[in-house]
Amino acid sequence: MRVFFNCQECVDLLTDYLEDALDADVKSRLDEHLSACAPCINFFKTFEKSADMTHLLREQKVDVPQEVQDRLKSFLKNEVLNMLNSKQK
Repeated sequence: MRVFFNCQECVDLLTDYLEDALDADVKSRLDEHLSACAPCINFFKTFEKSADMTHLLREQKVDVPQEVQDRLKSFLKNEVLNMLNSKQK
């Protein structure tokens, strides 16, 4: 029997997923979850865009103000918590 990931497990794997660092079975299971879970799909899209923007900023050697960094981290943390809380209801 195939074991599916819950939302928290998916969130924990997103960085490795974007870096193509997951083995085929884990990637397949994560893809299955992401294809069926609207909150995770939305979170993944936001996470992916943030990662893309971060890479661009690093390449451009742009200093991101600490306040912006803090606000972004806070926003992403709240999004994860809201997503997890809505899944538990």
